[in-house]
Amino acid sequence: MKILVVCQHYWPENFRVTEISEELVRRGHQVTALVGLPNYPTGVIPEEYRRHQNRRQVRNGVEIRRCFEIGRKPGKVGLALNYVSYMLSACHHALWMKKDFDVIYAFSTSPVLMSLPGAFLRTFWPQKKLLIYIMDIWPACLAAMNVPETALLYRFMKRVSRRIYSRADKLVYSSKRFQQYLKQTHGILVSDDEYLPQFADGVFEQKLPVKQPDGWTHLVFAGNIGKMQSVETLMEAAALLKNEKIRWHIVGDGACEEACRRLADERQLGKQVRFYGRRPLEEMPEFYAMADALLVSMRDDPLVSDTLPGKVQTYMAAGKPVLGSIGGEAAYVIEQAKCGLCAAPENPEAFAETVRKFLLCSEEERQSMGERGRAYYEGHFTKQRHMDWLEAILKELAGEEA
Repeated sequence: MKILVVCQHYWPENFRVTEISEELVRRGHQVTALVGLPNYPTGVIPEEYRRHQNRRQVRNGVEIRRCFEIGRKPGKVGLALNYVSYMLSACHHALWMKKDFDVIYAFSTSPVLMSLPGAFLRTFWPQKKLLIYIMDIWPACLAAMNVPETALLYRFMKRVSRRIYSRADKLVYSSKRFQQYLKQTHGILVSDDEYLPQFADGVFEQKLPVKQPDGWTHLVFAGNIGKMQSVETLMEAAALLKNEKIRWHIVGDGACEEACRRLADERQLGKQVRFYGRRPLEEMPEFYAMADALLVSMRDDPLVSDTLPGKVQTYMAAGKPVLGSIGGEAAYVIEQAKCGLCAAPENPEAFAETVRKFLLCSEEERQSMGERGRAYYEGHFTKQRHMDWLEAILKELAGEEA
């Protein structure tokens, strides 16, 4: 099977689409990835990708074709230029590239515009079947960024989103709550069988080193520090728990990192909170190993709550308890797995009380939480399960026997 993968992000950026593409090659398929220039999240395009360098590469069997892209810049205009530049460039590349692939796989994070090149190909070459994997649902993401539904941008993106989603021969979604949203907002029906959750990065499926006790409770947050994640809630909770023997480790970066650092300074949390910045994936097991519990937080927004952050699967795979300042799908999964404790989102007092409850848990109770999370991961979120299902869907669209 010949597969065209469409996604703005790809190696050396840390997105699972790279691992998925390379796994499809290992399974005997030919994969071409139509992607942008690496610059996430800093906005800086590496020197080796400037001036038309490395526009075609091969990595682990995947043929990579890189399209022109303006690096990300702060603010809505800067982000819009980044998104639109890839979209236009990728559509141009798609128009002129050889159409010898059997199926198109659009890996759709945000914004939905990155899947437009796939919809473009599907429109003009209807024999090329299109699968869109929805990671973030649109235009709900705009509402979560305080763009009102009455705004011109929201109404325009709603039409664009509906047009792109409707061009797919099959929509596969990563959060169960997307099913109802697609029906109510876009009039698109998707079945239960088209739910395909994310999997954890492979490094977390290995057994972690044993944590050596030091008398402190270590809480680790890992991932993007943006508006959606509401890491400020964790900082406020840390201030309420300043007298407890807790170390808060914040690993990652993002648009709100500096604001969180300032908040920690204002609350005089220098002894309690440590920021590490963005770290390579290979280093992350060390942080997970030190953790007594792993933290996940999101904004208090019904549309944001519909998303199941990929870090939840990763936390479960690591076999550690999960503490959440979160609602919706993630809280439901954590409750179903019985692998942690959750408080209402954007409520520092409630989350501080949740942490206090965790502090009262015995070592055996904490270990049981982690083991239940790992067992739930193995039953629902493994890479093997994800890839088997994805491969079967692609074969069906390509007209091959599964």
